Amino acid sequence: MKTQLIQKYIQYTLDHNSTPQSVYLFAKHLDMVEQDFYNHFASLESLESHIYQNWFEATMEQCSQSEPWNSYSSREKVLSVFYTFIENLKSNRSFVQFLKQRDWKPSLQWPAYLKGLHQSFLSQIQPILSEGIATKEIEERKFIDSKYVEGLWLNFLFVLKFWIDDTSNAFEKTDAAIEKSVNLAMDLMGKSPLDAALDFGKFLFQNK
Repeated sequence: MKTQLIQKYIQYTLDHNSTPQSVYLFAKHLDMVEQDFYNHFASLESLESHIYQNWFEATMEQCSQSEPWNSYSSREKVLSVFYTFIENLKSNRSFVQFLKQRDWKPSLQWPAYLKGLHQSFLSQIQPILSEGIATKEIEERKFIDSKYVEGLWLNFLFVLKFWIDDTSNAFEKTDAAIEKSVNLAMDLMGKSPLDAALDFGKFLFQNK
């Protein structure tokens, strides 16, 4: 029922070019009892927060069930999630653009309806990064590696906004943005010449 309510909410918004003004009016539009709505969502805002979250969780399930997933490196898994999420959003592009125009202001704070997405992103991507640390693909850095996932979240927001505004054929520029930004992020999380210099300095200090 939650999925059906979300689909009806998206359809209502696209048909009216505005979101429902209240739960009562939305329930009336659906010929349902208002109380039935509250059995699934506490408010219209709660419903909105579940939309992106559901899309992301569906993407993670799709990726994890693909045949080569278990053989992927952490970098390949992150790239796969980014590409698949954007691909899946294409069928709801008009709704995504509506929300962006309504709420996404030029500030450091992302819209409230992305709260559920943020929580799911952190919980689903962190194990991928932890796996990379375990295999030495990603460098373990005290006090810093715990922040890697938040850095990827900002990367994810950048890609989402880039795609919403992308007018290139088949969104080719978004594909390039994903490839370049994710590869840069993963390179920065990997071992760098600075790490080698610090290791050498530590060695010299311990053996002077």
